[in-house]
Amino acid sequence: MTNGTCVNPRNSRPLPVTKPTPSDRRITVLQLCEHFGGRDASLHGVARSFQWWMPAFDTVRYRVLLCSRKGRDKAALVMEQAGLSPLYLGFGAMDPRNLFSLLKILRRESVDIIHAHGYGACTWGRVAGLLTGTPVIVHERCNTHTVPWFQRPVEWLLGRFTRHALAVSESTRQFCIHGRYLRPEAVQVLYNGMLLQDMPRMTPDQIQAFRREQGAGPDALVIGVVGRLESHKGHRDAFQALQVVLERYPRAVLWVVGDGTYGDVLRRLVQELKLDEGVKFLGFRADARQIIQCFDIQLFPSHMEGTPNTLYEALAAGNAIVASTADGQGEILKDNDTALLFVPGDVPVMADQLIRLAGDPALAVRLRAAARRRADDFDGRRTISTMQALYDRIMAARDASTHPASR
Repeated sequence: MTNGTCVNPRNSRPLPVTKPTPSDRRITVLQLCEHFGGRDASLHGVARSFQWWMPAFDTVRYRVLLCSRKGRDKAALVMEQAGLSPLYLGFGAMDPRNLFSLLKILRRESVDIIHAHGYGACTWGRVAGLLTGTPVIVHERCNTHTVPWFQRPVEWLLGRFTRHALAVSESTRQFCIHGRYLRPEAVQVLYNGMLLQDMPRMTPDQIQAFRREQGAGPDALVIGVVGRLESHKGHRDAFQALQVVLERYPRAVLWVVGDGTYGDVLRRLVQELKLDEGVKFLGFRADARQIIQCFDIQLFPSHMEGTPNTLYEALAAGNAIVASTADGQGEILKDNDTALLFVPGDVPVMADQLIRLAGDPALAVRLRAAARRRADDFDGRRTISTMQALYDRIMAARDASTHPASR
């Protein structure tokens, strides 16, 4: 990224950010998402984004509301405890009552723009947008590679009417074009980023104290994985790689931070692989940004991603990173520069990269320094300003079409 533009690091094509268009009133934006977390996962990545997005918007120019398609659940309560006040549609993903509930909110709150995240939210949001003339932004956060056959007709139909879309990586942008039938010119890459000033700093004493608390001695090699416990996140591969690493580094331990629907499966797998002493499940942690600073190596073994928030946090923390090239990870990381990379699912190379990094302190120092520099390219203030500029362009275009004489 550079001042005034958001740059796709893979092909370096700048995406213009126009200056805000003056308006006599605040723009009301409804951030509409599927849900804040799964059945067992406390928070999804989109929910974590909302936690720093919502207070960061310019409240003079924008009135930003938050709404979940799903009703109040464990994750929603976490959002409320964080000081947010979400609205809820409260029905199943394909329940048509979502549409009527959403239409009521649009009227009551005088919503100018719907900014939708997730399949159901994007579906109902776009239908409501067509019925009311409200502009809709589709925000795709993951490259799932394919769309179920029964969803394709709806995606094809709604794709024809989708004029604004954001994707969290270039690979996700390609998925939007080829999997969700969106026009190429409608889809802009916007990497999530993070507010760098929000990254807490742990002192060496605090780091050592936490490692001792978790049973990691001074000679332990702490490898950490942070994220939801889901099948596509690659934890199974990480466990298999750990078996190889332990042959070289018997004091190695893998900390697993997060919860999710795959947790019980992973715990059984640890027992089957006889890794009870090598794997420690820390569960969901609100202090994950502090915990990652206690890792010697942060591992990203995912098979499928958009661009994970935890990767931006690892860069900001200056961590030594080993990562798969899944989607956005392979776009913003450079092998042997900001990280050591491997092809998703390649367990032998993952293990080799972990062993190489563990045995080369100079390499670890170099990767950490490069990670800190790379983090500056993803300052969340630019993410916010890019979204605000898009809101302004949408409203300016709508005002120009509504009042052609003023052009």
